[in-house]
Amino acid sequence: MRIAILLGLLAIANPIFEHQAEQPIRTTICAIKGTPSIFNGKLVEVSGYATHGADNSMFEDPTCFWGKENPGIWMQYGGTTGTLRSKRGSAPDDANLVVVQGTGIVLMRDSNFDRMDQLLHSVPGKDVSVKATARARFFVTPEMAGGKHDIGKGYGKKGCCMLFVIEQVTYVESQSAGPSIFELAKPYNAKKP
Repeated sequence: MRIAILLGLLAIANPIFEHQAEQPIRTTICAIKGTPSIFNGKLVEVSGYATHGADNSMFEDPTCFWGKENPGIWMQYGGTTGTLRSKRGSAPDDANLVVVQGTGIVLMRDSNFDRMDQLLHSVPGKDVSVKATARARFFVTPEMAGGKHDIGKGYGKKGCCMLFVIEQVTYVESQSAGPSIFELAKPYNAKKP
């Protein structure tokens, strides 16, 4: 009788544990860039600078930014077709599921996301950055899995980059839009040999 009760409880408990939310790997942009294949397809939580402009959409760290000529981490919102706004001025409809390497990514739209997105689009036509913490799926293409970051073999504009698809913005530190990642990284790039 005790065995039957125990088996019954296990049958009920198993589906509960199977549906627990996946916990993100808390890491840094620099750690991801150092060993990208380890993080491929994983849910990560990192702090960094979201940069958006006419030709750029990135989530980066100025201390390990590779520069304009080298691919980095392209940012896209989950649940939408990109970081571009619709003609009405609002973020695109979340009903459009983003699927990368067979993984569907949905964006949690809340006040943190709205604040970051509003700041990123507050200076039309200019690259600006917003310091934030985000949970996202990170992807490299099979060609990039060995650490290669050749233009044309990745995601983003002209296949430039690794991909960071945001599921949730957990914190926005910036009070206003700041300089782009290109400007933020200049002091760090000047120190490199």
